[in-house]
Amino acid sequence: MAGPHTTPTLTRGEARTQGHGPREFRPNYLSFAGTYQCNLACPHCCVPIEWTDRLDIAVATRFLEQAHEAGIGILGFTGGEPFVYPEFVIALTRRAAELGFRFDKLMSNGVWYTDEDQLAHILTELRDAGFSGKLGLSVDKFHGMDIGKLAGYCRVARRVFDRDNIVSLSYASRAPDKGLEPIERLARELGGVIAWSDVLRRYLLVSDDFTMTMNWNHLAPVERAEKLPGNSWDGTWFQEDYCEGPGQALIVNPRGEVKPCCGFASDLDQLTIGNIYSDSVEEVVRRGRAHPVVGKIFSQGLSAIRDEILARDPNALPGATSNHCYFCWYVLSKGVFDQTRDNPADRVGSGGQWEKLKADAEGRISLI
Repeated sequence: MAGPHTTPTLTRGEARTQGHGPREFRPNYLSFAGTYQCNLACPHCCVPIEWTDRLDIAVATRFLEQAHEAGIGILGFTGGEPFVYPEFVIALTRRAAELGFRFDKLMSNGVWYTDEDQLAHILTELRDAGFSGKLGLSVDKFHGMDIGKLAGYCRVARRVFDRDNIVSLSYASRAPDKGLEPIERLARELGGVIAWSDVLRRYLLVSDDFTMTMNWNHLAPVERAEKLPGNSWDGTWFQEDYCEGPGQALIVNPRGEVKPCCGFASDLDQLTIGNIYSDSVEEVVRRGRAHPVVGKIFSQGLSAIRDEILARDPNALPGATSNHCYFCWYVLSKGVFDQTRDNPADRVGSGGQWEKLKADAEGRISLI
């Protein structure tokens, strides 16, 4: 199982390709989180699963159609747990298939179902709606899952979709070769092994019935995970990618808010560039390009923001981090970015779903 300790981080799978064109915000990917709710409460999760908001199917469909007209051609689903709201996923899948979208991953915890009959019924509906992407399955020590139930999910998905690569695995850890123990247990349950692919530059879970790619997410102490041990200031600066990997996307949360981010900062109000209930795709993209943070990240890079911060105050940051998503979350959520802006119009303020959730729990604010 030995392999190089490098693999792409916070990517969306084989359907995601890096864009080409002018260096600016030009999203090529759309993702919907129809609900925040989930049947699990993982200690590292950034999502305020306590909120009951659900996206309206008609409004989301309209935004999907606008995205198609704007040239966006890849669709994914996340949450919360998407299968808590299956009618949303199936309806949007059906319309996206009619429009000719390519499907990326539908992320799931894989243990949401009551029994395998229910699971097979919903997955069959999804297949018949035209879903041709992968079922992304989160498997790591933070989920505390029933490995037998996870294996049942994989077997039913394999049978319904009749594809050995229908399931794609994601795991969060400090390094690509760490935190593999739950996936190793799943491999044994499925009669498979874990092996490194020099071609794909990632691990695979392989058996007679399955070929599952494994996608590593760089664990960082954000939101619920702030209390977990570990330090993301590892002394090495991130490699500039102009957010072509995790960015260049329209990520829609259950309240209709649109973010250009699927990483750790995706819950922050500071990155909201529109709302599908009031704004068109064209308006959202225009706002993204004019946004003081978003516009700069995609045109000049996150390193430009870093350099501005350090030029103003060399001690403004605890250190250097190789995790660009963690850096983005930190400078926005801790107010470091705003401290470098003399013009109030260039500041993005504070706040996000997690901050609101904590305040609500302490009785300081009331959420609608």
